[in-house]
Amino acid sequence: MSAEFGQRASEAQLDAWFLTGPGSDLVVKTLKQMASIPAFVKLFGPYTPGKDEQRWADYQRMDWSIRQTPCIALFENQSEEKDTDNGFLNGTVTMQVFWPANLRRSDLARVPAAFKGIVENFFASDYAQKMLDELYYIERQEKVFGLNYYGKSLTWSPNAEGLVGTEMVPVTVLDIKYRIDLRAWYRAMEYMGRTRGKPFDVTLGDLDLMSGVYQGLEKKGGSVKVEVPDQFTVTNP
Repeated sequence: MSAEFGQRASEAQLDAWFLTGPGSDLVVKTLKQMASIPAFVKLFGPYTPGKDEQRWADYQRMDWSIRQTPCIALFENQSEEKDTDNGFLNGTVTMQVFWPANLRRSDLARVPAAFKGIVENFFASDYAQKMLDELYYIERQEKVFGLNYYGKSLTWSPNAEGLVGTEMVPVTVLDIKYRIDLRAWYRAMEYMGRTRGKPFDVTLGDLDLMSGVYQGLEKKGGSVKVEVPDQFTVTNP
């Protein structure tokens, strides 16, 4: 990019330079979980993070075409609230699904409502539960560090419409609440070799070896008779 437009910034670059904050991968991992279900792939096609030429978006996309419908976007939409450093981070992600303009009149309300029920089932399922962070040392590729609560509270906006190209189309709009436990997030940081005081540097290493010397003494506390060196490997079960 030319200098007149400034330095290019990307999420991948920020991830490489810093440790991004809790919940930064919540949207993408939600879409990945949905796209792991064959029925969603039948409806929206395959999902590839970061690709524009698809019917999934991890941002509030406004340039859909009629040919891409039905299409889905998931994004952070409302203010995120932080209680204290040792409390919770509360926020909302919004889901928008744009439906084809050629729906029958009887389907204009029923299709968005039916999809709302599908989303409710998704957030009550194992697909969403696997994203929660119960213990920091349990590793799953679906897990979002610190995620404590997700999708138990949903707000649906019925009879919504949106503009795709020059056509008004029915839209399913859902606001999905989440909560991140910051205490769990800071424990996860330590598991990643970082500390709360120095979150941008890997300053911690695994304790992998302990050593010492056994000293033999007389019963009445006399001089050392024998010194026996010893060491053992430390494992984290």
